[in-house]
Amino acid sequence: MNMKNILLTNEEFVKSITNISDNISGKYLFPAIKEAQNEDLKSVLGTLLINKLKTLVADGSISNEDNKKYKDLLDECQYYLAYCAISKLVLMTSYKLSNFGISTTNDEHIVSPSLNEILTMKDLYINKADWYKYNLQLFLLDNREDYPELTDCDCKAIRSNLWSAASSGLFLGGRRGK
Repeated sequence: MNMKNILLTNEEFVKSITNISDNISGKYLFPAIKEAQNEDLKSVLGTLLINKLKTLVADGSISNEDNKKYKDLLDECQYYLAYCAISKLVLMTSYKLSNFGISTTNDEHIVSPSLNEILTMKDLYINKADWYKYNLQLFLLDNREDYPELTDCDCKAIRSNLWSAASSGLFLGGRRGK
């Protein structure tokens, strides 16, 4: 089974809790969810814990009573994943990349927003995602003894981030380099 294609949330959930159109194509939503999971969620949970969740979802054992703690964690991740995915959709659906280059849709009944308006909307969804990220981090800190993958060390894996929920393109300090 290919672990790269295991999603921890689904299109129906994302559509049900956010204000995106029910008509949005899975062609856009699937890669946005996948990117949110493999980049954003992985940076919080770490490689080991996200792989554990993917394994439990893939083999269907996430609903077993002995995996209740992992099911609770998966439920806690849902809103964070949804808003991370939506923040990625804002640009994906506003600009299209084709053989002609980057373009936007123009119609007499649709007004395309400016780049600044698009980026403002993206930031709005990132801020919502950051709030859910903070709650997820608090959940993990309160229950860290239930998830041994949080403390296991694998120098080739991404470690969990339980201390900062801020999304920023700026380097905000901390160790750099090797």
